[in-house]
Amino acid sequence: MIDEEIKEISDFLISKSAEESNFHPIDRFFLEPFIDQIVKLDRNQFLLYNFQYDNTLYSSYLFFCLPELWEDITIDDLISIMKNFSTDYSYFSFIYFTYKFVEIDCLKLIFGLPFLNIETKEELRRYIKSQYTNLLKSETDYFFLSDKVIGIHNEVWMSIKDKLINDSRVTSALGTMEELKFYVKSI
Repeated sequence: MIDEEIKEISDFLISKSAEESNFHPIDRFFLEPFIDQIVKLDRNQFLLYNFQYDNTLYSSYLFFCLPELWEDITIDDLISIMKNFSTDYSYFSFIYFTYKFVEIDCLKLIFGLPFLNIETKEELRRYIKSQYTNLLKSETDYFFLSDKVIGIHNEVWMSIKDKLINDSRVTSALGTMEELKFYVKSI
C-alpha cells in the first residue's frame, strides 16, 4: 500500500506542474522547492506510484529531473517495483523511461520475470513493436534534456547508467534506430 504522503505530494506535483512549470510536462526548476521532501520519502513507493500514473511523458520527465532517486537504485529495486505494478501501462512507462532516459535495456529482464503472466508479456511485445521508434532520443530530445531547458543535463545520468549496466541482467540501450528495429523483431 502506498503511503498517503507519497500520494499527496505526487498528486500535488501532477496538478501544479502543468500550470507552473516552464517546460511541459515538468522541469527541475519547478521541482526544486520539493526535492528535499521527495528524497525523504520511500523511493520505491514514490517511483511505483508515479509509474502507475497514466501519463508516460509526465512520469518520465519527473524521474529524469530527479536523478537523486536513482543514484543508488539497484536492479533488484527495479524488480521489486515492477512486482507491484497493477497495470500493463506501468510496464510501458517503465520501458520507455529506462530505455530512452536511463539508456538501459531491461527488456530481457522483464520478459524473464516469473511473476509476469503470458498475456502481459504479449501485450508488452505488441507495445514495443509499435512504439520502438519512441525509445531513442532525438536531437530535439537532447536539446530539451539540457540544463538550460529543464534544469538537468543528460550527463548526470551517465553514471547512473554505468552503475546499472554493471548488473548482467541489463545491458546498455542500442544506439541506432536500425539496431533497435532489428532487435525488436527478435523479441
